[in-house]
Amino acid sequence: MTDAEIYGYTEELIKRAGIFDASFLTGFVEALSEHPDIKKEYIYYLEHGSFNCAYTIEGCSVADIIIWQMDNFKALLDNAEAQNKGNPYKMTLLGFDTMMKMADDPGTYIAKMRATTGTDYLGKF
Repeated sequence: MTDAEIYGYTEELIKRAGIFDASFLTGFVEALSEHPDIKKEYIYYLEHGSFNCAYTIEGCSVADIIIWQMDNFKALLDNAEAQNKGNPYKMTLLGFDTMMKMADDPGTYIAKMRATTGTDYLGKF
């Protein structure tokens, strides 16, 4: 898959996700070029519509990150106004975005994933 195709598919996912920040698109695609293993995982997702999970950071795949994000922010997801609720495109993009940030700073993200669990209500922690 060419970089232009990745850009085009990502642009469509961002529209479907309801992310209106144009800088997210360019930043996301640029970050993919800096993380070739994550880029491979992303291309697999684009081509197959599922997660390969072959690449991990300290044992965490993109699917693990998405599940953690859903669990960690379940109080927000339960809110009828939640933007992520029922929006697999946004959850997927944010999962890959977090994975790229995690690749740059694994200790911080692993600590968060191991230390926090979901909340039953906003402001619990």
